Amino acid sequence: MAVDESLLESTADSQRPTLRFYQWSEPTLSLGYFQKYADRWSHAESRDAACVRRASGGGAILHDVELTYSYCVPTADPRSTSVTSLFDLFHQSLIVTLAELGVTAAICGKPQKHPEGDPFLCFERRSSVDVIVDGYKVCGSAQRRGRGAVLQHGSILLGRSTAAPQLPGIVELAGVRIAADELQNVWLPNLSQILQVNFEIGALTGGEIDLATETEKSRFASPDWTEKK
Repeated sequence: MAVDESLLESTADSQRPTLRFYQWSEPTLSLGYFQKYADRWSHAESRDAACVRRASGGGAILHDVELTYSYCVPTADPRSTSVTSLFDLFHQSLIVTLAELGVTAAICGKPQKHPEGDPFLCFERRSSVDVIVDGYKVCGSAQRRGRGAVLQHGSILLGRSTAAPQLPGIVELAGVRIAADELQNVWLPNLSQILQVNFEIGALTGGEIDLATETEKSRFASPDWTEKK
């Protein structure tokens, strides 16, 4: 989370978009920025998992058998002015990518509202731009707008986690096992084409590492940040 925050700042300065794929070293619950920390205890299966608070909104995500992406884009990009434009581009290209890997996916469309309000877990919620397989959500995204740039987070559920057993992933829904690095490698050229960006593989700069380290200490690794709401 701190690295993504650092990339948001550097994108605002450089005016160059940055795409990042990553996984988590242990099952981790990430709360949406506006969620209440106390609500995490309502989900019994993830009580032993580590917990962080994202800078982006949405419901809680159990990061385990999945691929996470972040995309930082300057606000000068006209597509950043629409809340759903970047969602549409990423999700449509993901559907094309999954089809290449033998999985039929679709955009959710007009979901019915949950009668008791939004569920705690992101993947039990539905929005019109979510990606679904066999009626289940397998990808959702959220944004955070900063000074001069926008950060978009997304998660692709590749398989079921023991810390969130109520959520089937692509392997359970479609019978196709996709490794995170396989999805990344097939998705990247499709994203490059639809976003019209020629991505170059690179490492964090010294300044980005320093800012991420400082931000981790002051925010994302701090109980004051995680339990602030």
